[in-house]
Amino acid sequence: MNIFNKLDQIIDLTDNEKVLVAYMKQHTDDFMKYNATQIAEKCYVSISTIYRLCHKLGITGLSDLKLQVSASIEDYLKESEDFDYNYPIKQNETQYQIAHKLKDVYKQTVTSTLNLLDLEQLRLSASLLKKAQMIDIYTSAGNIFFAENFKFQMQEIGVLVNVPIEDYQQNLSAVSSDKNHVAIVISFGGRGTSSEHIAHMLKKNKTPMILITSTLENPLEKYAQHILYMSSYEDHYNKISSFATRLSLLYLLDCLYTCYFRLDYQNNIDKKLYYYETMTKHD
Repeated sequence: MNIFNKLDQIIDLTDNEKVLVAYMKQHTDDFMKYNATQIAEKCYVSISTIYRLCHKLGITGLSDLKLQVSASIEDYLKESEDFDYNYPIKQNETQYQIAHKLKDVYKQTVTSTLNLLDLEQLRLSASLLKKAQMIDIYTSAGNIFFAENFKFQMQEIGVLVNVPIEDYQQNLSAVSSDKNHVAIVISFGGRGTSSEHIAHMLKKNKTPMILITSTLENPLEKYAQHILYMSSYEDHYNKISSFATRLSLLYLLDCLYTCYFRLDYQNNIDKKLYYYETMTKHD
């Protein structure tokens, strides 16, 4: 995950730590060249504040922090540009403007999602899927089409994925699940009427859960072994359409599929080609 996005999600920063974070964002070049004493003097904080912040970020010290700041600042600044995700298209714009504005939506969304992506969570999620005897995806509304697309991708390499659609089917799948299943739960904010009930049943049945969600507070997080975050700038309902949310989800599911594919790369290629050739062969 981009270090600045990670900092934005920490809710227990002290006032001195907030000053330090602001300095990192606004004076990145100076932060990179100064030592701990100089940074502390510039920010009017103690040296221990720097190392407490490192501890909260789970990194070893100032050198590691500088490396992550250097690697993250460009993408963070791209994402931080003033951009209206909810109403990117105005009433009197031409077809040319609309096409280019949507391109900007997609570009900003991928950058935002990548900045939020924890690569270790992605690796562990793919490994968890690889060990599963059955993969179940729980979601609703328009997200079902993206779940079905993931199901299709996996079926092309010989892996069956269950996507229950109706509420009864979802509850039945959850209650009959066990530790040999892995559940992918897609929920922007955990608002679904049966979302937490399903998550509770999965936990009770010891079914590992991968949650794909927004950065907003979600009651389902406490049930998940691994979490992947979608771009979260779009409003839940006050918008033209779910341009960003749809693309962010597709991007994460494609990342998950590709990381799974890589675990047995050549064998998966061979299976895809064999299935296609067999289906198209005429006796």
